[in-house]
Amino acid sequence: MRKPFNCTAGVLLSIAVVSLVVACAKDDIAPVDVEKQAFQDLRTEIHEAITDPAREAEAIRLVGVLEQNLADLRSSIVTRKNRVRELNADYDTQRAEFDAFFVGIEVEVQDNRRRVTETHRALFNHVTAEERSAIAKARTKAMQAAIKTIQTI
Repeated sequence: MRKPFNCTAGVLLSIAVVSLVVACAKDDIAPVDVEKQAFQDLRTEIHEAITDPAREAEAIRLVGVLEQNLADLRSSIVTRKNRVRELNADYDTQRAEFDAFFVGIEVEVQDNRRRVTETHRALFNHVTAEERSAIAKARTKAMQAAIKTIQTI
């Protein structure tokens, strides 16, 4: 009676070990690297789609601004998380301090949203409908992955 149980346990243990080895062997790419590749892919598509050198340069500059906005957002999130931990670790922190901190976060989020929207509109205005269509068709795996990671922020 113990034989089937031992056999099943052995098989499950083997599957677990193989799964662990496969999981450790998989190269996980950092979201920042995926986003960097996605922005590079976007620049490449802009270069191919826009024929006017001045508009191309401005569009690529605006993509750089969007990339910097994202980097600033990531840095800000890290700072916020650390501050929340500090506030939470201090038992003497008053509710008013938490409230003020969260109001500051809301202002920061609105400011970030405004900046990104303005940059996006400027980029949209520098690209014709045909160029937008050509750029939108070229969604690489890196772009898709970057969109997913950005949406999780």
